[in-house]
Amino acid sequence: MKEIAHLVYILTLCALLAACGNPNRRLDEYVFYDGPKFKLKVVRYYRNIPFKQLGEHAVVMCQSENTTNAPPHEQQDAGWRMLGTVDALDSKRAKDAALRVKDAYKVFDDHTLIAKTNIFNISFDACGHFINWDPGRLPQDLINPAEKPDACAPNDPADCRYYDFEGDRAPRYEQIHVTGKGQVSFTANSPTFKGVESLRVQTSNNGAVWHVDTVGSDGQRLDPDTIRSLPMSLLEKGMDAISLEDWLESVLPPRSMVIWPDAPVACGNRRCAEIRFNDSEGNSGTLYIAINTDSENRPVGASFHSGIYNLGEISRPVESLIGLGKHLTSSD
Repeated sequence: MKEIAHLVYILTLCALLAACGNPNRRLDEYVFYDGPKFKLKVVRYYRNIPFKQLGEHAVVMCQSENTTNAPPHEQQDAGWRMLGTVDALDSKRAKDAALRVKDAYKVFDDHTLIAKTNIFNISFDACGHFINWDPGRLPQDLINPAEKPDACAPNDPADCRYYDFEGDRAPRYEQIHVTGKGQVSFTANSPTFKGVESLRVQTSNNGAVWHVDTVGSDGQRLDPDTIRSLPMSLLEKGMDAISLEDWLESVLPPRSMVIWPDAPVACGNRRCAEIRFNDSEGNSGTLYIAINTDSENRPVGASFHSGIYNLGEISRPVESLIGLGKHLTSSD
């Protein structure tokens, strides 16, 4: 009896070692876009990880002259760039798996590709580089949070922001317009977004700064475009005559996001436009611009009222826009 148990143990161990040695068995592949400047394909695997049978699994890859030096790794072929995964469970062919993602990858022209996963990704150079807009970086008061495991922050350090955008909560990216290299705009809709009908997102500088307009929030309306175009010389003495939008783009660090309001908030006895911003390092700030409006809610006068800047866990008041600009540019 002991000999039989020992044999079973050896056979089980050998099976586990074999599975560990080849957890991703390649099945087949299918090229679903073959253009003049780049190709897209789905590669299907069978994942066999001990104690966690995942079955069929697939990834999307892109190839162009700009991916020639991409190194191979577990699920990326040499000279190709892996873009994302595919739900390929119970699929019979790589072509079937490709049909499941055909709407997530949109080719605009010979060099421009959009990958619409939970995060909006776009490449203007045939998959050489991608920029992205991440809804997980929106302010928490714009999020209807999903239930999360105890291991998530703030109880534990695990980053679980993307639980808010899984399943039916996944953002829908629509009305996509590419107006030039590094320039794209779109709308984002999700049940996760709170207090708004949708978000209007755009960048004109290759993702260095993303501008987000809230659309359909409750309250009296403001025109975000009008707020953006306010001259800095009007908001504070000693400032240049450039627009508030251009000034923010000149002082914010790369990969920042600016949230523009469509409704005023109270600041003391004034009405203000609350403009929020954050960067990819987790720093954030809020500026309050006091405004006077006419009967059609168009600003007829504006000035800087107050603000706050959060550097990590440290919050400090913004005494002036000039001071904030110096601090932000010195922190680059």
